[in-house]
Amino acid sequence: MKVITCEIAWHNKEPVYSLDFQYGAAGRIHRLASAGVDTAVRIWKVEKGPDGKAIVEFLSNLARHTKAVNVVRFSPNGEILASGGDDAVILLWKVNDNKEPEQVAFQDEDEAQLNKENWTVVKTLRGHLEDVYDICWATDGNLMASASVDNTAIMWDVSKGQKIFIFNEHKSYVQGVTWDPLGQYVATLSCDRILRVYSTQKKRVAFNVSKMLSGVGAEGEARSYRMFHDDSMKSFFRRLSFTPDGSLLLTPAGCVESGENVMNTTYVFSRKNLKRPIAHLPCPAKATLAVRCCPVYFELRPVAEAGVLSDQGGEGREPGVELVSLPYRLVFAVASEDSVLLYDTQQLFPFGYVSNIHYHTLSDISWSSDGAFLAISSTDGYCSFVTFEKDELGIPLKEKPVLSVRTPDTAKKTKSQTPSGSSPGPRPGEGTPTGRVQDPSSPSATPPQVKQSPAPPAAKDTPAATPGSRVSPAGPPKEKPLQPSGQNAKAQPSRRVTLNTLQAWSKPTPRRINLIPLKTDSPPSSISTPITSSPSTEEIQLVSEMPADPQVSPPELKRPRFGEHGEGPQ
Repeated sequence: MKVITCEIAWHNKEPVYSLDFQYGAAGRIHRLASAGVDTAVRIWKVEKGPDGKAIVEFLSNLARHTKAVNVVRFSPNGEILASGGDDAVILLWKVNDNKEPEQVAFQDEDEAQLNKENWTVVKTLRGHLEDVYDICWATDGNLMASASVDNTAIMWDVSKGQKIFIFNEHKSYVQGVTWDPLGQYVATLSCDRILRVYSTQKKRVAFNVSKMLSGVGAEGEARSYRMFHDDSMKSFFRRLSFTPDGSLLLTPAGCVESGENVMNTTYVFSRKNLKRPIAHLPCPAKATLAVRCCPVYFELRPVAEAGVLSDQGGEGREPGVELVSLPYRLVFAVASEDSVLLYDTQQLFPFGYVSNIHYHTLSDISWSSDGAFLAISSTDGYCSFVTFEKDELGIPLKEKPVLSVRTPDTAKKTKSQTPSGSSPGPRPGEGTPTGRVQDPSSPSATPPQVKQSPAPPAAKDTPAATPGSRVSPAGPPKEKPLQPSGQNAKAQPSRRVTLNTLQAWSKPTPRRINLIPLKTDSPPSSISTPITSSPSTEEIQLVSEMPADPQVSPPELKRPRFGEHGEGPQ
């Protein structure tokens, strides 16, 4: 591992706010885009010299923004470059194959003559009201998300150049955004000290993360602390990131309270539970501001060399929480205000540390497509490169693992088609009480012999009411069948009431109670009418509640603030 700070006036010695390597480009060229206060976006070629250090060559100057540019991000296939700045617009750039350079009003003739490549704006995305701070592409390159000072994040359709949805739940600047590689989530981080994870299908908040329990106070009350820094943090950016396989979400700008001391940290969330971190990565000196993952998948190190980030546990692991066990090893870098720490998914302590390379706050980091370079930008106007020799980070996998992407069509099919008549296994502990969000794929989603009928109006406002789960009325269960008996004057048709308790779900046949509506002038002998004598019977299903669960009773008051995937309200 070698580090070099190139003596280049990247943006006329003005602060550099962002940089990004191009992925998926044909050939072995490493293109790097940079952006800064001078309103320009510049393209560079990065190569490794004989001594193993980076050699940088200027390619093109992209002049169209009217104010400082805060972020640049290449699309996954490398064909389009997105840039966002203080002028509240997002520009989409593409290489112009024409030999004649395009005449740009913002660009000097001297700069145009120096350009070795010609880039033109193919689309302009307008929707934000204030500065654009961060951009992230979806895996397919058709969608994009952006974060802004106007307290919103916007989901874009890149091909149409139109807004799909505006997320406006944040109360302050949104300083970071990342798109789940599996396409299910968009996560944002704001200086309102809240991490919000949005569902891309439902277009609403799936998880809110802001506080962590710190123990029990003197009076027995549970104490909690804020997990993220407030707006006193020096950096403009909080660039969070999913790992390339989507298994982990890494969030900077974290803080952990230990007594009167506050420790800077980066939180690690598992995809299985995005409500509570499974680990945190301390950074004692300064607050962390950016996390970027190396796109290369590596083979696992031997168990004797591996650290803590596995199912075997260790320091920093939350008790009773299983960490992600991966069949491969991922590497990621965490940038703080003055240093960069290198981690992998097999240990909780860093395997590399870079510091004292810049005089001012760092602003962004980016990996090359082959993992040979890690670029670092700073507000002092310079950029540095960390270069790695072949197999220095590990042995790359021969083939990348195939990610299972959940499409919206699959989700709709799961909700609309619920298996009926199948008897669930004897798992009473997993029975879903009324009014609770239930996973449609759960084997206990449908009780035996249940005839599906529309849910009552009380469950209409529940965000994630699932098929197969019934919400019982607020009144006593046994009084419900007697209420409509006055409406039916005939004594011959009888009513069949099926009471399915949570314990009875594991039994082959539920209990049945015969309730026969009575006339005022009907003889007492009509009570003994057998229930099988009536050919047309009406089935009324009442799924009883857990009487001792305060979170479930009464069901119509149980309205979770935000929907969650496959999980009940907590």
